[in-house]
Amino acid sequence: MTSTIRSRATGLLLAALLLSAGTLRAERVRNHFDADTIDRTPGFFDFAVLVAPGAARWLILSDPNPPSTPNVLQQVDPSRPADSVAAAIRRNYAFRDGTVSTFVRRGPGRAGMILRMANDRNFLVLLVDTATGATVLTSYRNGKAAELGRGQASLARSWEKFTVSASGPALSVLFDDRKLFDAANPNPVEGRTGLATAGPGMAAFDEFILETGTAKP
Repeated sequence: MTSTIRSRATGLLLAALLLSAGTLRAERVRNHFDADTIDRTPGFFDFAVLVAPGAARWLILSDPNPPSTPNVLQQVDPSRPADSVAAAIRRNYAFRDGTVSTFVRRGPGRAGMILRMANDRNFLVLLVDTATGATVLTSYRNGKAAELGRGQASLARSWEKFTVSASGPALSVLFDDRKLFDAANPNPVEGRTGLATAGPGMAAFDEFILETGTAKP
C-alpha cells in the first residue's frame, strides 16, 4: 500500500469513527402512553409538585381522538392552587441541548413542559393556557421565577403541538412546528425533563418526545 492510499484509508476510517460517535451521542425518546394501563400512572415517569404545595394525580386515560390512539396522560385533580406546578418527569434521561415536544389538549387549564430541571428549585417550565393560547416560558433559579419569553398561539384544534428547542443559552418555542418566540437562558445547566401543569383544571398530554444531542456527519 502506498503512502497516499494509506493516508486516504486512515482518513476514511477516522471520518467513520467520528460519524459513529456523533450518532451515538444523539438520542430520541418517545412516550405515546398506548402501552400503559388505563387508570394507572405511566411507566418511566416520576412525579413532583413544585413552587407551592398542592395535590396532583396523574393517570393514563383513553381519549376519543388523541394524536396517538387510544391513550393519553392526564393530571386529573381539578382544584389545584394557582401557583402550584405539577410535573411528570421522564426517568433516566438528562437534557441540556436538543428538543422536547408534546401535544396538549385544548380546554381550561395550563399545560406544557418542564426542562433542564437540576432540582426542585432550578428548572425551566413552558406553560400554555389551553383555553386562550397564551404561552409563557419561565426560569426558576433558587426558587425565584423570571419570565424568559411569551407568545400567543392560535388554538384551532382539539390537540396542539408545542416544542422547545435548546442550544446552550438560545431557546426557541415552536407551535405546530413553527417558531412562536425566541428566548435566552444564561448559564444553562443539564437536568431532567417532562410534562407540567399549573393551577386548577385538568391537563391532558400525548406524544412526549425528547431528542438530545446532535449527530454531525
